Amino acid sequence: MVAANSLTAAAASIVGHRVQTTSLESTSARPERYNPDTWTDEYAHLSKPGQREIQADLLYDYRTNVASYSEWQAWLREHKPPTLVVWGRNDPSFIAPGAEAFKRDLPDAEIHLLDAGHFALDEKNDEIASLILAFSAKHLI
Repeated sequence: MVAANSLTAAAASIVGHRVQTTSLESTSARPERYNPDTWTDEYAHLSKPGQREIQADLLYDYRTNVASYSEWQAWLREHKPPTLVVWGRNDPSFIAPGAEAFKRDLPDAEIHLLDAGHFALDEKNDEIASLILAFSAKHLI
């Protein structure tokens, strides 16, 4: 348990540093389109007591994701849910091949790589809303 707590503390330190130093220029193709109030609101939320630990636990838990991929992919192949993937082509954290990988298990998935970064929903909210509405109508969702 001590090792896990030490790793969580290390992850919390990384999360705190990342929140303080992440710049839109490094995560966005068009940082001028990003509403600065959104960043301020997010930073205020992440600065609340306990959030650093919550985010660190989430970050630390990512290490278990890869082991679960085959199970998730099998589920997708079996159930074939209608799938819309909207992704920022310039996202340095979740790179474009991650979006395209859905096609291996869901050949009918609708994939959209937008000229956006990690905060695609903030940069391209109108475009993404249109894609969601069209997808929902097409699949009667």
